[in-house]
Amino acid sequence: MNRKILVLGSDFGTLDMVREAKKMGLYVIAADLMNNSPTKEAADEAWLVSTTEIELLEKKCREENITAVMTGASDFNITCARKLCKRLNLPIYCESDYAWTVARNKSEFKKLCKEVGAPTAKDYEVSEELTEKELDKIKFPVVVKPVDNSGNKGMSYCKNKEELREAYKYARSVSKNETIIVERQLHGPEWTVNYVLADGEIRLLYFSREHHQPGELANLYSLMNTSSCHLRQYLDEMNDKVIQVLKKAEFKEGIAWVEVMLDEDGHFYLIECGYRYGGDMSYASYEKVSGFNSIRWMLDICLGVRHKKADLPMPLTTAHCATAATYHLFAAEDGVITKIEGLKEIEKLPGIIIDMPKREGNPVKYHACMGTIRIYGETCDVMIERLKEINAALKIQNENGENLFIHFTDYESVREEFQTGLEEFGIDNKKADS
Repeated sequence: MNRKILVLGSDFGTLDMVREAKKMGLYVIAADLMNNSPTKEAADEAWLVSTTEIELLEKKCREENITAVMTGASDFNITCARKLCKRLNLPIYCESDYAWTVARNKSEFKKLCKEVGAPTAKDYEVSEELTEKELDKIKFPVVVKPVDNSGNKGMSYCKNKEELREAYKYARSVSKNETIIVERQLHGPEWTVNYVLADGEIRLLYFSREHHQPGELANLYSLMNTSSCHLRQYLDEMNDKVIQVLKKAEFKEGIAWVEVMLDEDGHFYLIECGYRYGGDMSYASYEKVSGFNSIRWMLDICLGVRHKKADLPMPLTTAHCATAATYHLFAAEDGVITKIEGLKEIEKLPGIIIDMPKREGNPVKYHACMGTIRIYGETCDVMIERLKEINAALKIQNENGENLFIHFTDYESVREEFQTGLEEFGIDNKKADS
């Protein structure tokens, strides 16, 4: 009989894992409170059970002889999976409780950065009272954010004391942790930098630039694509320090990432980290760029495979002419999805992977991500052409027949940055990537 695995949640990344698991001949069960989702439709079986119902899940897992539990890009569901696996004595992703604390707490991560000398934005100590003495020491503008949320939830930019007071209240209202970070606001482009780990060894996997549509919020990243622009500087200034931080955090196997910003002062600063898939899930497309299967890597860990250092890919030290990208379909406003058109046409395009959890009839909130479309391009120009084809074909409409998603159209900026990255490494983009 096939081994049975349980997927907790229908998060970004779970669909990729289900598809890969089925290629391996595994029987896949998906569990959460969604009546249907791409993950549940791809699985062999679905349970309508909350991922927080640990006792019920334990009972059902024992009845069904579940041999592994896996999750996607969700701190919340990894926390649930860790509790469930401990009860079932199954392999646990992120065995170290300390590592999981660091991964979910920006303040703990920042402490480790300071210990190893990895650059972070200057922060200010404040109490809940926000006394005038505390506020007088702050040099504006600043960022205010909770330590325990991802996706910019609870974050605010403040130019003065009054805005800071309101931002502090807002951050506390969405956080379970009393600690609120107040730090200097950085200004500049951002990257998510991805690492792969085995037996405590950590290798740089890929370098992904985050782009927002001009006119939209600077931290609303509609497009993320692998690019080598400023990679050389990152390797020189940051890479060794980041690896020291991740090792000190007891990150030993799997996938990890850090978010960094190149400030207007010309230097990189660390913002936060994750010990899981990033929500963009460019890993699925990046296999075609690097040849490394990150999805299988994480599945192996859930199944109890202990990777060795020799299993790791070579670290990223140069540029690739090919690129993996993720198009986030952010909602332009609150509304209800009444019509989605074009997905079947888009799915037929080369190098496309669609993950669209939102369906017709679903309500959406302003700036919520309705789905992702991952794109592989043999060159950046090919990726941009695919992006244009997606924009031309895809229609996500509200009850008034109006467009609901933010189109990314800043093609030239993406092309120019990508070309700059190749030039930094002396690579001719007309030649095939090795």
